[in-house]
Amino acid sequence: MIETTAQERNRRFDRPTVFVILAVAVLYLIFAKIGLALAISARQVTAVWPPTGFALAAVLLLGRRSAPGILLGAFLANATAGEPLWVAGAIALGNTLEAMIGAMLLQQVGFDRGLRRDRDVIALIAVVAVSPVVAASIGVMSLGAGGVQPATALPDLWVLWWLGDALGGLIFAPAILVMENRIEFPRKALGEATLLLAALLIASGVIFVGVGRVPISAYGVFPFLIWAGLRFGPLGAATSAALTNAIAVWGTRLGHGPFAGNGPEHGLVHLQIFMAMAAATGLFLGAVAAQNRQAQQRAQQKAEEMAEADRRKDEFLAMLGHELRNPLAPIVHAVELLGRRDPALVERGREIIRRQSEHLNRLVGDLLDVSRITRGTVRLERKRVMLAEVVGAAVDIWRHLIVQQRQELSVNLPDRPIWLDVDPTRFTQIIANLLHNAAKFTPQEGQIVIEAEEQRGWLTLRVRDTGEGMSRDLATHVFDLFVQGPRSLDRPKGGLGLGLTLVRRLVDLHGGTIAATSEGVDCGSEFTVRVPVAEALSEAPVRMPEVAAAASRSRRVLIVEDNEDAREAMTLLLKEEGHDVRAASDGFRALAEVQHFTPEVVLLDIGLPGLDGYAVARKLRALPQTAGAMLVAITGYGQAEDRALSRDAGFDYHLLKPVEPLRLIELLR
Repeated sequence: MIETTAQERNRRFDRPTVFVILAVAVLYLIFAKIGLALAISARQVTAVWPPTGFALAAVLLLGRRSAPGILLGAFLANATAGEPLWVAGAIALGNTLEAMIGAMLLQQVGFDRGLRRDRDVIALIAVVAVSPVVAASIGVMSLGAGGVQPATALPDLWVLWWLGDALGGLIFAPAILVMENRIEFPRKALGEATLLLAALLIASGVIFVGVGRVPISAYGVFPFLIWAGLRFGPLGAATSAALTNAIAVWGTRLGHGPFAGNGPEHGLVHLQIFMAMAAATGLFLGAVAAQNRQAQQRAQQKAEEMAEADRRKDEFLAMLGHELRNPLAPIVHAVELLGRRDPALVERGREIIRRQSEHLNRLVGDLLDVSRITRGTVRLERKRVMLAEVVGAAVDIWRHLIVQQRQELSVNLPDRPIWLDVDPTRFTQIIANLLHNAAKFTPQEGQIVIEAEEQRGWLTLRVRDTGEGMSRDLATHVFDLFVQGPRSLDRPKGGLGLGLTLVRRLVDLHGGTIAATSEGVDCGSEFTVRVPVAEALSEAPVRMPEVAAAASRSRRVLIVEDNEDAREAMTLLLKEEGHDVRAASDGFRALAEVQHFTPEVVLLDIGLPGLDGYAVARKLRALPQTAGAMLVAITGYGQAEDRALSRDAGFDYHLLKPVEPLRLIELLR
């Protein structure tokens, strides 16, 4: 169907529409008079009919509102050509239907008005061959019924009518359609275009008008049409074909050129067929050139994107080296403090190692989270939770940093409970990352605001700060991987540029959206998260009473770890807690150890040499003395499938390295 907007339907015949109708009518009348001036065998039928191309282009470009203009222009043209008014009206109706049907068929096949694909050229050729059947049939029958032309002449007139309309559509419609696309030529290309135009005018004048009386075949224009198509695409092909056709028709009508006096209509029929072939050739070459140019642009854009990604990767690797070395340096120095006799220095060294180890653990965790989310291996464990709970958990994570920097944090949540169907851990991570980002880039005594509201079943959560802000370009790409704002060499804020990437991808997994806005540098930032709200529960969830922790007692523990330092450190830690600990460096030694030592708890690495941890766990479950032991997987593999394999192998717990010492101690109580 012809595209018509609601605005077009409502405005009917307002002033702009009336102007379009009148302009189309006047232009159609001018083109029609030019065509009818070239009629020879019958005043009403000609082999050169530009109005077909103009009408088709008008409907494609202006829509249905151009139809009354085509109808009016065609009626005036035919009414002044010695025809009864009803015949002129019928012919005008046929011309209008021809344009409307042709445009409808083109739009149904997804026609590109820029003729930038070869299939668009094929579609245009097919349509200009089919739609003129309507105009030719209605027009010839009207001429016969009105007594304007004898019945014996009607078959030849139908062929001439169809041919003139079809060739007019193929030659003139593209020249108008391609004008829609504005193309700015560089100075070098503009010079080449000027040279091509001059060469084409000279060649056309010599061949078709007889300038210089040099006998040259009509095919002498083909090199210039090919030049135009390959170098300047559809615009060059269409305009050069229309210009050449105008000169050729003028020369042939004056009796010059290779087609003058040869065949029907004093050679104009043969000329138009030749020009149709030339125009089609140029259009095909122009489409090929356009497709090639688009492919080159896509390849260049892809290369630029890859280069940018490579640059970001290099920057990220440099940042990663910097961020990993930063905590390693104090750890190395703190290890030396552990050997000193001063208890205060030893305690200080332990605190430094603990704090920097947590920092390293967070960096590695971000890296692994980004990798898992990018590969689509993260599975959300959705639960019905209250917004206040996850916001409170996120605030607790970074409360110490906010207090340390003397920042003011305001949390404004709706009074009534808002329920969410989310993964509590991951959604807390979203808010915590946004809060950490705000705290990191907000100066001391700055303000941070967390606020939320519910609208039409969606939660809108905003984290706003009065910090450094962002440029418009950075705000656009701030969620992209490895993207960070400008940083000095000392990198006082630290980080890998992964936190906001994690936030966006986790929000996507929850079916929500996130946006970043800023008024500019030093104007603060605002991050807005939108996620669906869950239906409220009919009653508040019942909280189970807390069970007091059991008193600590000594347990028999078997540690299976192939890393010697890790094995020794864990052994010393647990012995210090009063447990009876044995250690093995691989699965075979572990199975041998349980023959004379019956452990209550087995801390088992997964990536063991020879016999992996899953196989060891199955064998331990099969032994009577360890069938009821607590099996704890301590591993660097933490994906969902890894946890599933642990459960299947008989593990009771799956802990990720590095395990917090307090977590391990609590587990053994």
